[in-house]
Amino acid sequence: MCGLFAASVLACGLVVPGQHQVPGSAPASVGQLVVGPLRDVATFGTKEAPGEPTRLAWSADGAYLYVRASTFDRWANETTSHLLVAVATGRVERLAAEPPWAAQYWSWKSGPTCPADASFRVDLEVRSELVRTTNVPREGNIGQNVADPAAGLDDVVINAARASQQARFETLTLRGRVIDRAVNRHLVPGRTFGWAPAPSPLVAYVDEKGRLAVMDAAGRTRGVEGAKQVVLPAWSGDATRLAFLRKTGGGKFSVRIADLAWR
Repeated sequence: MCGLFAASVLACGLVVPGQHQVPGSAPASVGQLVVGPLRDVATFGTKEAPGEPTRLAWSADGAYLYVRASTFDRWANETTSHLLVAVATGRVERLAAEPPWAAQYWSWKSGPTCPADASFRVDLEVRSELVRTTNVPREGNIGQNVADPAAGLDDVVINAARASQQARFETLTLRGRVIDRAVNRHLVPGRTFGWAPAPSPLVAYVDEKGRLAVMDAAGRTRGVEGAKQVVLPAWSGDATRLAFLRKTGGGKFSVRIADLAWR
């Protein structure tokens, strides 16, 4: 159930969404960005939110972070849990549902194009490929290494067909860099990237080694020191803070934030 803390936050209008504004001259390149030390804000685990985190969103006033965790059954039906994290105190409380402001934030944070530059976008590649199980040779010669060496050619073909399946591959790229992959499942937009709010043409993303980096529209990048095992990078609405979740083991995640400035 929603506690008094969460209920008061939702009821009193502290997190009513508004226009996200980046103060002053927005940075146009990663060379202008100054990233402060990382700090841990809170920790949660499967007891508080069963499953894997699938959303991280800032409130408009920057006082709270919303976390959604999801579990999926064999038919891909989703069951969700909802947490509210107070940035100043680290207090974590369960919510009954996702607040409307979180959905609004997520729509621009995880969209296919940068809010500040429509030409800066993530690209999705989808392909299907016939893959075979280990009892069929990688080279594709169905006449060798079958279970029954005395089987006729028709039996070999039938067995090979049974040992094959059509696999679906999805890949997300950002200026040619792979930032997420999936086999026989759909990618979750925003899980490995988060756009900066307009008018700043920047994106935070997770590289193939799970490390956090920032890229500008020209494709220039810089890593965030100490940010490893990262999921769900998310900029605050005024672009002064960058939050993400870090896998800490044992089904637990820490909420981490870096303060941002620019030259």
